[in-house]
Amino acid sequence: MLGLDHVGLSVPDLDEAVDFFVRRFGASVLFRLDPVVPGRPSGTERLGVSPDARFTLAMLQLGRGRLELLQWWSERSPGALPEADEPGGTHVAIEVADVARCLDALCLAEEVEVVGEPVTFGGGLTPGLTNAFVRAPWGALIELVNWTDV
Repeated sequence: MLGLDHVGLSVPDLDEAVDFFVRRFGASVLFRLDPVVPGRPSGTERLGVSPDARFTLAMLQLGRGRLELLQWWSERSPGALPEADEPGGTHVAIEVADVARCLDALCLAEEVEVVGEPVTFGGGLTPGLTNAFVRAPWGALIELVNWTDV
């Protein structure tokens, strides 16, 4: 094992999600894959999804990590995003220089819902961690993170 390569998130609108991460977090687009054409081999069978499923994706560089955003089309209706405490519930943690300032900037843009205000832990398992949680415009949970020496 060499390490974590990327995290993939399914999003309802790829352009909106790419724009959000580029504008609000300074991500850069490494590449985009055009929508898969129905009837051509696409690799969806390797993912265990419906044979009629199609997708497009964008791979973003986000600081030292990569984030893959996928938009899917399928005959079945989309389900609701699982909550954080349900199986399949996820979040993406993004390291920022100043959690409170980043949260303020996101709120000024009125693009996010604040789920949890900044908290700094002085002890325990995560001393020096400051974090806050927001929801992206499409509902994905994002953790803003900064680690400092206490």
